[in-house]
Amino acid sequence: MILNKLKGFLMAEGITALAIAIAGVSLMALVIGEGRSIEQRMELKTDRAYAWHILKKLDLKEVKVHDRVYELRGASSVYDKTSQETYLVKK
Repeated sequence: MILNKLKGFLMAEGITALAIAIAGVSLMALVIGEGRSIEQRMELKTDRAYAWHILKKLDLKEVKVHDRVYELRGASSVYDKTSQETYLVKK
């Protein structure tokens, strides 16, 4: 009888430990994935600001930054030829 209780306790403890480990791995994957997407968005935003600054300062028609070609559009906008969208650059 005591052996059955001990086996049951060990089984419950193992299932609980497995559930905690799975939750931890899932949470870590979520945090890392979200961190990478935030990093990519910030890199694109920084690249646009850099392109705007270079285009404005050197009076160029277009500039290539990290495989993307940018053109100056208006006073504070850049046009990304790669994605074919215009972005507003905050000063």
